[in-house]
Amino acid sequence: MRLTEYRQESFINITKLCFQEQLCSHVVRHFGFSFRVLLLSALLMLASCATFPINNTQKDDTQCELSGTNSKQISDNWLFRLDPNNVGLSNGWQYGVADKNDWIALMPGEPWEASGFNYDGVAWYNTKITLPDWSDIYLGFGKIDDLATVWINGKQVEAWVNLGPGVMLVDLSKYGKADDNIEISIRIVDKGGYGGIKQPVIIGQHPRLVITPLQYTALQAYTHPDWPMPGWSKNEPYSWTMTGNSNGSEEALVSSDGSVTPWAKAPRTEIWVYNKNKELLTYADPNKIEFSLSDSQAPIPTWKWKSADVIVTNTLFGDHTNEAVRWKVTLENYGQKRIDLNMMLSVRPFATNANSVPICQINTQHKQKMWVNNKPFLAAAIPAKHTGAGQLSDTMYAALNGTVPSRKIVTDSTYGSLAAILSYPVNLNPGETKDFHFAFPETPESGFPNVRVPIDQQLNKALDHWEQETGAVTIALPDSSVQNALTASLGYLLLSLDPDGPHPGPLAHDAVWVRDAAYTGLAALQFGHTENVRSTITSTFESQEREGRIPPIRGKNAPWDDNEWDSQGQSIFLASQYYRYTNNDSQVREWYPNIRLAALYISNLISKNTSLNSATKGLLPPSKSAEDLGPADWHHYWDNFWAVTGLEQAAFIAKELDQHDDAIWMTSEANALRRAILDSIRVVMGPDPAYIPGAIESTTGSAMARGTVSALWPNEVLPRNTELIAKSFDTYHKLWIEPDNGGFRHLGGQFWPYGGLELAHAYLKINRADVLHQILSWTLRNQTLPGTYAWAEQVNPVNGGFSGGDMPHAWAAASFATLVREMLMSEQDGALVLLQGAPEWWLVESREITLNNAPTHYGNINFHTSNDIIPTEYGWDGKLTITLSGASPPNGYRWTLPNIPDAISGPSGMKIENGVLIIPSGNSEIELDFKP
Repeated sequence: MRLTEYRQESFINITKLCFQEQLCSHVVRHFGFSFRVLLLSALLMLASCATFPINNTQKDDTQCELSGTNSKQISDNWLFRLDPNNVGLSNGWQYGVADKNDWIALMPGEPWEASGFNYDGVAWYNTKITLPDWSDIYLGFGKIDDLATVWINGKQVEAWVNLGPGVMLVDLSKYGKADDNIEISIRIVDKGGYGGIKQPVIIGQHPRLVITPLQYTALQAYTHPDWPMPGWSKNEPYSWTMTGNSNGSEEALVSSDGSVTPWAKAPRTEIWVYNKNKELLTYADPNKIEFSLSDSQAPIPTWKWKSADVIVTNTLFGDHTNEAVRWKVTLENYGQKRIDLNMMLSVRPFATNANSVPICQINTQHKQKMWVNNKPFLAAAIPAKHTGAGQLSDTMYAALNGTVPSRKIVTDSTYGSLAAILSYPVNLNPGETKDFHFAFPETPESGFPNVRVPIDQQLNKALDHWEQETGAVTIALPDSSVQNALTASLGYLLLSLDPDGPHPGPLAHDAVWVRDAAYTGLAALQFGHTENVRSTITSTFESQEREGRIPPIRGKNAPWDDNEWDSQGQSIFLASQYYRYTNNDSQVREWYPNIRLAALYISNLISKNTSLNSATKGLLPPSKSAEDLGPADWHHYWDNFWAVTGLEQAAFIAKELDQHDDAIWMTSEANALRRAILDSIRVVMGPDPAYIPGAIESTTGSAMARGTVSALWPNEVLPRNTELIAKSFDTYHKLWIEPDNGGFRHLGGQFWPYGGLELAHAYLKINRADVLHQILSWTLRNQTLPGTYAWAEQVNPVNGGFSGGDMPHAWAAASFATLVREMLMSEQDGALVLLQGAPEWWLVESREITLNNAPTHYGNINFHTSNDIIPTEYGWDGKLTITLSGASPPNGYRWTLPNIPDAISGPSGMKIENGVLIIPSGNSEIELDFKP
């Protein structure tokens, strides 16, 4: 992983960088290859080291229909038996099942813990199958730790150690012919964690049919070390960012290795350079490639890499007017001699995120257009000199020799393993450059885009578009890292706003989560994008069920539907925030029946809890909650905090709409639930709790930290100034933040950047700016794709790459934006609190802060600070001026001063009490004079 550069006077420079640079060469020569694999365990050891999640099935969401592929999951006749005394071998279990009464029926595919066996040790699986009439028969399965041994008809086949998420692959044709019956016995040794065969056992005609796409690609990477392959296939850190058009349904992705996918389910496209003189195929080295954002902050990625005396610079951006995604590629000779090379644009059947994208058809007959899976895929402004397509292996052989495959149109409906190359001969003198312009359709359904337009002109239009989109609120800060990250985060946030609502990510999270929408919606409101939020709330309430339940996830790509009791409170919260920021009375009246029904649903859930257990009395029933907080049969305090928020915000809306009877019962229910939460915590933790746990059933683990944030932010459920809150967040800092100097370790020992940003909000609420700054510094230093201000939901703590979820994570982007806003200004008790989280160095040595047209509960605010202060060892010396206009908070403005001035001047009624500057509401200019 590359390092984000140090920046002077920046949060990025507060502490030492966390990850060390890893360097390796990706300049390759052609090697011969072969592909006949029988027992492939040795070849798959690379995959067994991987830390990323693996798909459990062969089902791909693809644009081509594969046919003629024979494979099936072995799902019948499985028997299972624990072997706690390790007597199976001596008793001959490997030779078959003597008495079925000693075994139970249990199919592989998930941990044995899922079937109730909380067990570490030895266990056995056994089944019998009839071999099909296929030319080749492979058996594949995996996700086993720590040891697996297979016998077929009593004969030991192989033993695998530390297989992890890797696979076992066996050629069954060596053990019988069609219609033969064979018996398979598998001995598993589990030394800890989840045990068993955690991936379905499959037989098929080809290795790719019996293992996951990631595992098969890892096999290809291992057997062909000369091929440029995705980093995820080689257990290397990987990540990506996105670009495109705001309010579009698709996003274009750029991976950390420089590959491009124009939409989520598109195959990856790459630029390679073949040096004719050296007979070398070169490509981007992920460890040396440099990423940035155009204008340092727009969600338009630029990346460049060096190879064979050439600098390759790329820029990818959306062109909504022409329904295109445009890719500018520039080659520059930075050497001292003329160079002759072939620039190759390749398209291969790999995805961005550890998966495959089958390609069943490619047409490269037209030298300026390429069709993939019978749809327009790519247009080129300059005709390619040579084009060709073929099987992946044929295409790679050609590329390694500086040529293209011989065919122009190819099909493969069996495996979808096609690839293509457009090749351009380039001759460059020292210092000379050559530009190329490629364009993709904006969506898979769009036609070929127009490439007869100047690409630089279109790029400037895209930059203007993003400046307008992200500039509804103007924030100018003296810290360029925070400034750029803020604008980039707003760009990612707007890209996530699909027509049906905010999608937390472009790949795995390409659906609407009500939970995430509460946080992204709050950010959109605070930065002037109210119409998007109105549309999201309307869609959410349209999905509401008759009894009041709000489905937590919706959309065509929703991964599941289950009970997550926080969604009702989050929906009500966002509706109330919309009202507070817009004062749109008519819209909230339209939503009120849904708000009331959601509040009533919360009340009914609580009333159904008739437990006499004092720890659960008066709380919501168990649920899956926020998914990362623990099992679905736990009582999560997160759900209950959000339920209080929902009831309180519903009561607020009811009062505003003169529904006073509703407001009374809603307030009563909220207060009762708050008391029940506190009573439960005392039952679970004792009369003087040391901290708030995550759930009644769990008093340890990082879920306590993330789960308790919702007690303070975005709504204050428990008073911020209580001893319990102070002790809790002190504990969370000590256990989950301080050990990594600001990084929040959570589920699976991974870093969760958005969880850290949530916690930063909570620490801001309790005036722990030191922890806020520590988290902010870590976050800026550890961008998952450095240079782009893009963070994954989960980050590998070893290499800093993506490890789970999706990215750029919209919740992280939203939490970053709202955090910066609240460091400068936030609502509290009818007042606007100023500069609560701003570091002192932002306020001295002639630095300025500007906040213009920023929505608040009390109108839009304009806010500016300037100074001529010189900090000395005895205090500040100089003047600081604040100008305020626009908003009209009923209780004025508050600023807890970092230093006490000798004199102040400003509007009548302005004063300092207990170190807090109190400014009456209204337009004003305040001058503070400091003397050391």
